[in-house]
Amino acid sequence: MTTDRKPTSPESRWIWPFELLEQIGEGGMGVVYRARYVVNGREVALKMLPSDVTDETALARFERELEVLKNLKHPNIVRCFGGACENRRRFYAMELVEGGSLEDKLQEKKQFPWEQVIYFALQMCDALTCSHAAGVVHRDIKPGNFLLAHSGQLKLSDFGLASVADSRRITAAGKTAGTFLYMAPEQIRGQEITDKTDLYALGCVLYELITGTPPFIGETPAATLHMHCQNLPVRPSEKALDCPIALERIILQLLEKDPADRPESAQAVMRQLRSVKQSVVVTRPTPEEMNDRARSGSGATRSQAKSPSSGVPLPGPVEPTNSVPRWVAIALAITLACSLSWNIIQVIQRQSGDHGEMLWVQAAHHSDPDVRTVAIESLGEIHQKTGRHLPVLETALEDIDPEVRQQSAHEIGQGGRRARHLIPVLIRVQKNDADSRVRDSANRAVQNLQGTLPEQKPEEKSWIGWAVAVLLTGVTTLGIYHWFKTSSVPRTSPLPFRHA
Repeated sequence: MTTDRKPTSPESRWIWPFELLEQIGEGGMGVVYRARYVVNGREVALKMLPSDVTDETALARFERELEVLKNLKHPNIVRCFGGACENRRRFYAMELVEGGSLEDKLQEKKQFPWEQVIYFALQMCDALTCSHAAGVVHRDIKPGNFLLAHSGQLKLSDFGLASVADSRRITAAGKTAGTFLYMAPEQIRGQEITDKTDLYALGCVLYELITGTPPFIGETPAATLHMHCQNLPVRPSEKALDCPIALERIILQLLEKDPADRPESAQAVMRQLRSVKQSVVVTRPTPEEMNDRARSGSGATRSQAKSPSSGVPLPGPVEPTNSVPRWVAIALAITLACSLSWNIIQVIQRQSGDHGEMLWVQAAHHSDPDVRTVAIESLGEIHQKTGRHLPVLETALEDIDPEVRQQSAHEIGQGGRRARHLIPVLIRVQKNDADSRVRDSANRAVQNLQGTLPEQKPEEKSWIGWAVAVLLTGVTTLGIYHWFKTSSVPRTSPLPFRHA
């Protein structure tokens, strides 16, 4: 169908009670005009079946579309005002949507941000929920059949007969494939058509909106249909880096070959879409940043560790004293300062470590599989030291990316006794996972947890803390010993003392 605007001839300007203003669309099964309703002057879109069409199937489709639209009343479905037949010309009037189609916007923008895709997808699902509840399967979901109002509201159109452009140009191949780009496998094979057929086409549309290309494009229509039935689509995040992993999962589930593996309904898809949020971008802190944090935490402490100034001795006899020698006091002060500094550094590192752990947990749900793999590796190292975050590693066993699953199985296998309760889960992965690398990794993890592989060497304790503790204990003991030794020995002043 073409969308060139053409003036109407004077003799055909009227089809009562409408004045035809201009032609705004044309196809093999009908012509669409901008028309004015003479009763109140309202402009509408008027679809007319050519008078020379006598095919019974075409006439039945036109009548069926009129009945469907009259019974579907929803903000996201084009409203029908009714139709008639005059001078062997069948026609019906419907709501005029002047913002063009989603297909037009897609050709203009090439692709949409993920937030806008979700905004459109929710409206599409709302329209399909209404249609499916009425027992109507659209069968021709595609960008060209979603009309876009100036307010941004989508309107689903063409329930049985194209009213806007029904062909889709593949610029790269110079071919026209039409609705082949959005056709479900069961539709191609001539099997039963259900609501889930529309959901597959919806997945194709969402894939195209966020990546700029349909999921499958062949050199010929036959090649495209074969890809729909046999090929797996490239993951959307590989073409659109900002695509949230949750949205990607929804799209890939809609594109499942078996209708039973797709979401239960358009309403279920709406619930999933409303929960989509973008993950944060996580970067590993550099060694310089960690050193700066440690220095900033210990510098203030060192500046506060200063020995007090000594007083001036008075002449005359000195009573027996139990004061600690100066060198012992200095040594004790230095040891205390080192101990305090060490403790502060440990607190700072523990706090920064907790914050870093939360970032890695968030990164485990990132849209980029490489980021998820690094996050799982880091969380595995943290689990070996602290025993935390094992549930995150278990969840990653169901990731859509095999490298993430493989890394997760490996890290669980290094978890020791804390991870032994996950052996049944690993055995299930070993038997059922589609990727051989994941199965091998799960097998090694099971063997490691069962103790058939050499145990890991226990992590070496930090010797610095022990050294500080021993030094502090030694200096304190030496000071106390010296204090007891000298407290019983009277000391006299070298200067003579004269009574007044």
